[in-house]
Amino acid sequence: MSLLDFFRRPPSRRKYAQLLMKKLAARYPHEPVRFDEEGLRLLLGTDGAHVINLHNLYPEYCAAAGGERERQLERAVAMACPPGLPATFAAARPHLMPALRGRGMAEYLRLMELGKEPDAPSGSLFLPFSGDTVLMLVHDGADMMQSVGPAQLAQWGVGVEEALAAAMDKLRDATVDRFIQVERGVYAGDWGDAYDSSRLLLPDLAHRIAGANPLAMIPARHTLLRASSKNVEGVRAMVALAQRVADTETRPVSALMYRFEAGRPVEHVPEDALVRTGLASLRRQYLYGDYAAQAEMLEALHEKNGTDMFVASYKVMREEASGAEYSFCVWTEGVDTLLPRTERVVLSSHGGDGGSDELLMFPWDALHAACGHLIEPVPQAWPPRYRVTAFPDLEPLRPLALPARA
Repeated sequence: MSLLDFFRRPPSRRKYAQLLMKKLAARYPHEPVRFDEEGLRLLLGTDGAHVINLHNLYPEYCAAAGGERERQLERAVAMACPPGLPATFAAARPHLMPALRGRGMAEYLRLMELGKEPDAPSGSLFLPFSGDTVLMLVHDGADMMQSVGPAQLAQWGVGVEEALAAAMDKLRDATVDRFIQVERGVYAGDWGDAYDSSRLLLPDLAHRIAGANPLAMIPARHTLLRASSKNVEGVRAMVALAQRVADTETRPVSALMYRFEAGRPVEHVPEDALVRTGLASLRRQYLYGDYAAQAEMLEALHEKNGTDMFVASYKVMREEASGAEYSFCVWTEGVDTLLPRTERVVLSSHGGDGGSDELLMFPWDALHAACGHLIEPVPQAWPPRYRVTAFPDLEPLRPLALPARA
């Protein structure tokens, strides 16, 4: 490594936080700010009520070129106290855009709001779109995007449908055919305006690029991929490219594949085994990120509410012999736990009367069928979580256990 490379290395998380705190202190000299290193966030104000999450900002800073880093810091400071939205719908209308976002991100924002004021209305509008994606309405200002929520629409005196229709008109006006071939049989949008993934909402684009039977993926905010369902190799290449995007992008959206029916995108389950395997692996990666991002916030909420509950991790294992992947979590005897929804569950029992601890692994579906009365789903949670307070009797479950080598 050269000396120049050494100085170009990205800063640590703490150093990045210090850089941002210095900028915030200059902009808001009377507002104290402290770094929550464990939660990777800044807490602004005397009560720390204003939270600046660094999970996306920090990797974006690290990925930016030298000159862009200073601008990234300025944008992060501006996001700390965003300007107010226009007072009227007429003034806001030319700047409204639809935005497809990962459902896990929506849940993260919901948990943030719970941590501030439990009874406060949501500041964002989240409309169900697909199994792992929501549709939002945003105001695209000169310096930043701001989400628009139900309270703001009520203030403007408009309904959701009217506001979304205006946003879709704006998206169409901002869209011309701008696809490039990135792999044989695979095309990617090249707008570069933070709404590439949102253009999945424009099905006519897909048909013009990929023919009569187009398929699409939106692995990240800046990525829209197209391939023809008639081209199996192209579809496989699209999934492989989506995986590469997921490995580097900091703002994931969807791990699903989409086809178009009656003028709208719907989830597509392909027949090709290699494509299905690739999509399943991508989904595990996205779920891992969503569960991990929410864990610290859930633990903070539990501490605030005086709830003694362990948040179990979503883990992914790959078998050495076959290379097959699966997700799993651990359910420990005697521990009030929030379990993620995984493909397998490890039951960890305490050895009584001096015996040794025991670990048994079960398929989730088989375990849930046998003792689902002990596995309580958490309302609203995404990805799904389940609370377990009592531990099952292992003896009748033993025939369902997977071999120790699995």
